[in-house]
Amino acid sequence: MTEIILKMLDSDILGAYNEGLAHYNEKARKSLNVLLDRNGEIAGCNSFVPLEIRKYLPKGTRLSTMADLGRATEINPEFLRGFFSDTGLGLRTAGDSQRENDLLAKILAKQLGKRGITLRTPKVIYFDALDLKENKDSAYGLVYGLNERAKLGENIIDAPELMRDMKFRTMDKRGIPIEDKNGKRTCYTRKDGLSRFYLYRYSVLFSNDGDLADSSDDGRVVVVKEAKK
Repeated sequence: MTEIILKMLDSDILGAYNEGLAHYNEKARKSLNVLLDRNGEIAGCNSFVPLEIRKYLPKGTRLSTMADLGRATEINPEFLRGFFSDTGLGLRTAGDSQRENDLLAKILAKQLGKRGITLRTPKVIYFDALDLKENKDSAYGLVYGLNERAKLGENIIDAPELMRDMKFRTMDKRGIPIEDKNGKRTCYTRKDGLSRFYLYRYSVLFSNDGDLADSSDDGRVVVVKEAKK
C-alpha cells in the first residue's frame, strides 16, 4: 500500500537552487530569488518559484496540487495555518488588463488554442503542465510554456466554478471548491487574465491575485512524497 505524505519543503536544496539562478537574466533572477531559510524550511513562494525548484526535488517527490492541499487541510486544519502555498495558475482570457501579465496570458492562451482548448470558461493550469522560459519582453523576465505533460482533465482543469466568488466547505478531487452558501471558507476570483492559484492560511482560496512574483516569509513550497507502508 502506498501512503501519500505532504510536507513543507526543507531548505537543504536552497544552496543549489540559488546557484542555479546565475544563468537567468536580471529580471528573471529578481522574480525567482525570493527564498529564505526559516528553521530548516524554505520560506517564500510565488507563481514562478515552484517551477524552478522542481529541478531540485528529491526523487519520488512532486509539487502539491490544490487537491492535495484541500485533502490535507481537511484532515488537519493546522497543516497550512499561517502560511500560503501556490499550486498553479488561473487563466480566463487571452490577454490581461494588468499590463505586466498581458504577454504571459496571451502566450498561454495561444498554446492552449493550438491544443484545441478554449477559454469559454476559466482554466486552472497546475504547475505540472508548465515550464518556465526566459523572455526579455516579460515584466518578470519569464513566461510560461505548456509542456509535454499538459493534458486537459488532468493538470489543466476546466473550471466554470471560478467565474465568481463563492463560499465553500470542501473541494472536489480536481482541487476546485464546491459551492456551499453556508460554508465558512471563501474562494476569490477575477474577471479576466492570469492569476495565481493558491491556498492561504488553510481556509481561503485565491484565484484573483495577479501579482505573480510577490512573495513573503509566509509562503511555503508544499511537496508530495509517496511512501510504501
